[in-house]
Amino acid sequence: MLPLIACGAGIFVGLHFNILALLPLSVLGAGAYVLTSWSNGHGLLSSMAAVFLPIVAVQVGYFLGLTTRPAYLHLRSRLNIRQSEQA
Repeated sequence: MLPLIACGAGIFVGLHFNILALLPLSVLGAGAYVLTSWSNGHGLLSSMAAVFLPIVAVQVGYFLGLTTRPAYLHLRSRLNIRQSEQA
């Protein structure tokens, strides 16, 4: 479930933000996960190994968001078109 959520977050960041938003998201997410699992009694090394998959999922989601950004913007512009009021 966590990789799917991470991939969804990466897609959102890829669609709406630039590359500078991805680095803090990855670092903060990984730090929060490692700190939480470390406080629950897991080893630091095993916690860092478990963080690898969500970070990769965020990167993949970000790439998907970047590659689909033009199609997403085209779809948004087509849905926001109003009918002309000229007679």
